[in-house]
Amino acid sequence: MSPGDAVRFARLDLAETLGIWRNATGRVVGIHPSEGEAATVDVEFEGHEILQAYLPAMFRRVN
Repeated sequence: MSPGDAVRFARLDLAETLGIWRNATGRVVGIHPSEGEAATVDVEFEGHEILQAYLPAMFRRVN
């Protein structure tokens, strides 16, 4: 994933828990690499605060 990539939740249960429509498309707005740990991403969905430090495996790229 790269900044600007359009993504959707791979885990629809999480989208519903966060109150985000299951087919909503968000954008990667930040990537946080980490030595020895998995990188995390910040994703922005319209109408929601930026979701910070989520594992990329929670999302799937749509573009």
